[in-house]
Amino acid sequence: MSGKKIFVIDDDEIFLIIATANLRQSCGEVEIITASNGEEALKVISDSQPCIVLLDINMPVMNGWEFLEAVTQSPQTNLFQIFITTSSVDPNDKKKASDHPLVSGYIEKPLSSEKIKALQIC
Repeated sequence: MSGKKIFVIDDDEIFLIIATANLRQSCGEVEIITASNGEEALKVISDSQPCIVLLDINMPVMNGWEFLEAVTQSPQTNLFQIFITTSSVDPNDKKKASDHPLVSGYIEKPLSSEKIKALQIC
């Protein structure tokens, strides 16, 4: 899908590299935007206008939950889908994500091509 923008918010550089490669392989022509924490992401999300956000939970400066709380205040929240991408095995995180109105899904890392295809985000 040409022109699609996916925003990956994660503090792990290796994850960002692998996720970007897998997204490009699975989605073809897609623009990948990255940020290493929620605060950085909030600064650019309005201008970047992604349709999909892949959000890590555990990050420095502003974690994923804090980002979700802050982005809830934005009038643009209905313009993108948010998927939690995490290595957390805490069942409370999964429950919290499923209960949050802005979260469309929960993906356990690593973000493989198979998981991307299963989400149907491309």
